Amino acid sequence: MSSSSATNDTDAHPGMGKTQEFQHQVAGHPGVLVVEGNEMIIKPLNTREQQFYEGANQCIDFKSFMPVYYGTLQHSAGDEPTDVKDFICLENLVHGFEKPCVIDIKIGSRLHDIDAPAEKRERMEKKAQSTTSAKLGIVITGMKQFDQPAVDRNWCRDLTEDTIAGAIAQFFSTAAEQVSAEYRDYLVWQFITEVVELLDVMQHVECRMYSSSLLFVYDASKTKYERLFPSDDANNRKTRGFADRDSDNEHEDDSLLDMKAIDFAHSHWVPGQGRDELYIAGLQKLIEVLQSLIDE
Repeated sequence: MSSSSATNDTDAHPGMGKTQEFQHQVAGHPGVLVVEGNEMIIKPLNTREQQFYEGANQCIDFKSFMPVYYGTLQHSAGDEPTDVKDFICLENLVHGFEKPCVIDIKIGSRLHDIDAPAEKRERMEKKAQSTTSAKLGIVITGMKQFDQPAVDRNWCRDLTEDTIAGAIAQFFSTAAEQVSAEYRDYLVWQFITEVVELLDVMQHVECRMYSSSLLFVYDASKTKYERLFPSDDANNRKTRGFADRDSDNEHEDDSLLDMKAIDFAHSHWVPGQGRDELYIAGLQKLIEVLQSLIDE
């Protein structure tokens, strides 16, 4: 294996060791690897995504909702020169979670990029119409509970306006089964809070994000929950358990959940062109759906 890391516009690199297939990927293209030590993943380099990460320094508020970006490297699993490929290096969002549960929710009703050829634009518009993307501005593209394989992607595509809330409720059901119903409600409220904060930030961010997702992660470990909340104190619960946005290491051992915007292969910074109305509409719908889980 050979590797070399880039240094422009990056945070401190956690170091490169052996790699293996990332077991918690629930959507997107294959080829994501996790680095030994579990703090970093690497995924095949997309130049547009690299540019979006490196341009995030112009919007620190939104950058806090992105995985930590460590730069790029070349990596090979073999000995031939042709085996060497370019990768982007990112924070592993499930690092430190004992029983990680993950859901990928694509935000926005438009899936095609600004420069997509006519054939792809038509194909992606049909895809949006055939799922909940076009009508709701959100679609589940993957989900995995800690002790189960990822759900079939056809199951995700078949979800409708009437069934998507139930699917998200299913994602949170493991929290109730493994820990308590109270913990499940706590998680839903925390994710609502996070999406509302992201929505506020997006009011003044000038970008376009097509086919980008929000990744929700929570820990279904009862042992960890009881360690964090030994007295079951409500005030304590409000201020603990979420990965610290201002920390250089967002996944300390006391994190119970996290949410990040991911997948920027079709994202652009567009200074002077205003906010992303389609992305904002998707966030508003997601808040509505999450709220319905509390109102049940």
